[in-house]
Amino acid sequence: TSTDCGQSSDNRAYFPLGLVFPGDQGVPAGLTQTYKKGFAPRIGIAWSPAGDSGWKNKLFGKAGDTSIRAGYGIFYNPIEQLVLEQFGAEPPFGGSNYITDPMFNTPFLDTAGNVYPNPFNGILSPKPGTPIDWSSFRSILLYGDLQPNLRTQYSEQYNLNIQRGIGKDTVLQVGYVGSQAHRLLVSHDINYGNPQSCIDLNTTLGAGTCTQFGADSSYFIPAGTVIPAGGFHLPYNPQGSTFLPAGTVVGANGITLVGLRHYSSPNCQPLTGLYCPSDGVPVFSNIFAEDTIGNSNYNSLQVLLQKRFSKGLQFQLAYTWSKSFDLGSTFEGEVDPIDPSRSYALSEFDARHRFVYSYDWELPIRKYEGATGKILNGWTTSGIVTFQTGFPIRITSSDDNELYTSTFFESAGEPIQLQNFSSWDPRQHAGYAFDTSIFTNDPNAINPQTRQMLFGTVGNAQRTVCCGPGIANWDMTLTKETKFGERWNTEFRAEFFNILNHTQFYNPDGNISDPTFGLVRGARDPRLIQFALKLSF
Repeated sequence: TSTDCGQSSDNRAYFPLGLVFPGDQGVPAGLTQTYKKGFAPRIGIAWSPAGDSGWKNKLFGKAGDTSIRAGYGIFYNPIEQLVLEQFGAEPPFGGSNYITDPMFNTPFLDTAGNVYPNPFNGILSPKPGTPIDWSSFRSILLYGDLQPNLRTQYSEQYNLNIQRGIGKDTVLQVGYVGSQAHRLLVSHDINYGNPQSCIDLNTTLGAGTCTQFGADSSYFIPAGTVIPAGGFHLPYNPQGSTFLPAGTVVGANGITLVGLRHYSSPNCQPLTGLYCPSDGVPVFSNIFAEDTIGNSNYNSLQVLLQKRFSKGLQFQLAYTWSKSFDLGSTFEGEVDPIDPSRSYALSEFDARHRFVYSYDWELPIRKYEGATGKILNGWTTSGIVTFQTGFPIRITSSDDNELYTSTFFESAGEPIQLQNFSSWDPRQHAGYAFDTSIFTNDPNAINPQTRQMLFGTVGNAQRTVCCGPGIANWDMTLTKETKFGERWNTEFRAEFFNILNHTQFYNPDGNISDPTFGLVRGARDPRLIQFALKLSF
């Protein structure tokens, strides 16, 4: 049997048409075109108004008491290195296999003693020009493929603030801070399953023919079958139209589908069966691209009251009221592959309200001499008090009701949301942070917005909902410095983290496919106390 799987061979059914490498015609050495139009201007202005008398004096004070500042800039950010590192294990230099609980030193042997086959025949390091048997990598699962025209990520940042001196040592600042980021790196599947093809198979051959996670299975529609109402949508057909009208009688060769992805079997001709993998294993599975198609925006009101150190006290009070939206909060965020705009929602790091008070205070104890002074003098306390509303909860589904059969770092699927979301106190609801009954992952449930069944569609739930448990924390330090003569000095520190021992929960599980959906599974540290003594000389 010939091992030639080239595009012009008899085994072209297994050829990964479309997969290119550096050195191929038209493919640059860096895999993507170099962007050379990065223009990054920065501009800032400052104005210090003053009033000699009347209302201007009351508002602005004397010269130097008030400053008004504004700024704008464009800032670029390089592609994360992890994106490039993922190429190290892609065919023909490696492959992907699903192995659970392996041993570190025996990766094809799990902790239960089960042996997994190594289909890649050990370490792969083919030299340039070496013939490749692509059939051994099927179905090829590609992670992080570079798009041909990646653009550099950048953000526009702008601010306007007013600063006013109060007395000799206090400043009040009120400002607007905002940013818009463009061409951010997010993940999407360019070879997702075709939901309509799966639904059409059920309509044509009977319910249950195609189910969740069926995008990499093979299907055959016998000759003489009459295409029912609604027609049939082929996932691919290199020889012609991908739509068969209702009433069409399937020809003598039947219809062969090896996978339901657009690039499942690139050379497969469904209406004749030519060049379709005979063993029913597609050439390609998921092809995940990390692409610069994301965007975000952030707007905030920021208030700051700052007292410089005087009379034994300094402090800073800061309050931020903000809102942040994006398509994906990291490059690991998988957006909807058909309509990425569906994934636009609150950022996973959005903190609507945040108040932070920090202080350093020399305790106002009269100075003593002698042994009494060694005990009572030199005490200082400092701390940070933080109050913050909770972060948004990432809502997702891993049940593949949308029929994409697509999970990278996370799934692009969403459940149906039936009612408005509201947060719960986990301490009063058996650990649940929200009412899970307002979401459903029943494939037969009806979306209240589209009136469509969930099976074959993406639910109406947003990528994130607001919000999880908040933060209420006080960290405090008590310090005592004592000098002994000219050479010796001691510093005693007592540090209290979360001094009030307030329970601060992490976000709950937002994957409706998990049995722990809605449950809080962890909390920040309880009260911690530590002591330190330092001697210097």
